Amino acid sequence: MIQQLFELAEKKRIAELEVLTNQSSNFSVQAYEGKIESYKKTNTAGLGVRGTYQAGTGYAYTERLRPPEFETLLDMVKDNASLMKEKEPMFQKKEVGNWHDSQPDLTEKEKITLALELESQARLAEEVSDVSYAMISSGESTRQIANTHGLNKIYRSNYSMAYLSVIVKRGEEVETDSAYYIGDLSKLDRVKLIDEAVGKARRKLGGKPMPVGRYQAVLDRRVVCSLLGVYSGIFSARNVLQGTSRLEGQLGEKLFGSLDLLDDPLSGHERILFDDEGMDTSTRYLVRDGVVESYLHSLQTAVEMRQAPTGHGIRSYKGTVQIAPHRLQIPNGTTGLNNLFTEITNGIYITDVQGLHSGTNTVSGDFSLAAQGFRIENGQITSPVKEITIAHNFFDMFTQPIKKADDFDFSMPGGHSQYGAPSILFETIAVSS
Repeated sequence: MIQQLFELAEKKRIAELEVLTNQSSNFSVQAYEGKIESYKKTNTAGLGVRGTYQAGTGYAYTERLRPPEFETLLDMVKDNASLMKEKEPMFQKKEVGNWHDSQPDLTEKEKITLALELESQARLAEEVSDVSYAMISSGESTRQIANTHGLNKIYRSNYSMAYLSVIVKRGEEVETDSAYYIGDLSKLDRVKLIDEAVGKARRKLGGKPMPVGRYQAVLDRRVVCSLLGVYSGIFSARNVLQGTSRLEGQLGEKLFGSLDLLDDPLSGHERILFDDEGMDTSTRYLVRDGVVESYLHSLQTAVEMRQAPTGHGIRSYKGTVQIAPHRLQIPNGTTGLNNLFTEITNGIYITDVQGLHSGTNTVSGDFSLAAQGFRIENGQITSPVKEITIAHNFFDMFTQPIKKADDFDFSMPGGHSQYGAPSILFETIAVSS
């Protein structure tokens, strides 16, 4: 199929052609009140092409993977390229590889049974009034990138996940929280997963606002990961070029105190061996000991900024090349989380935030977020806190001294990028009710 496209492109005088294909199958089952509430099974496949014609680059895609469609597809590339005045670079090394990361999987019948058992067992937990989600999902995909310069790389992978969300009730007060597990579902500890979700929800009960002020604060690893997700775009070379990143002209500058921040594409829940332009990925520090060391580049931005590409050109078969991190993370600390609390006389432990899109400014770095957590007094967690707002500036936060716990983990997968961090103690954060 790909060779047919290359031969047809040559006949149509398309100077170079890149083909990106993706085939995936996904399964999910959700249980509620002892019955299967939803059952989904999908298969998708698509092909996207990027070609150079005359002085421009054109894109096109199809989900009809049949030779009769290829003529129309490449004509669309030519038409779109004719409207462009700029030629995008393509990977020009002959590199070939075929990789397969396979994890054990259950049968569909076993997944259905697991969802039902997870839901029924969660309902038996103390103070659980309802189970919002007891879901088992899995999927597998094959991604291939090839071009007329001899590039041809294929990667196959799969995943399995259990997700549980519960509602707990005490008197008239209601709270909710969740937990998840990714990996071999035959090794899932259902009791541990239930205890985690129920425990996180139950400990929120009785929450009240706290006095307005500036406090020492431990941000839970999930909150740190959320902030990394929002502000990761500041490292995009495209945003730097467009003037929407405060890191413009800041390579080599010490802007982030003692922070280390790196992108390790071989970590997380799925390895990323090459980007969607075919370039191999590698571990890269964006910030080391507070100093900005690197931007994230596609082939295009690397040319424009006369810097080395970094393997962060990302696209779906339907879209154009964007820039995003793979597995952006703050390395683990060496101090137990409870030991961080002992360093606080009067502070707060923030476990949840809301309003990440409306309450953050990715250009200035300012954020103001609704939050929940716990009071810390004389080194001990004393009471839950809710109906508060925390405010700070992402850049300024890391100029102050920080201390990291040893509880590093990645956030739940969602899209291409994943974010990892430990919980972190910051010297001060503004709290209001």
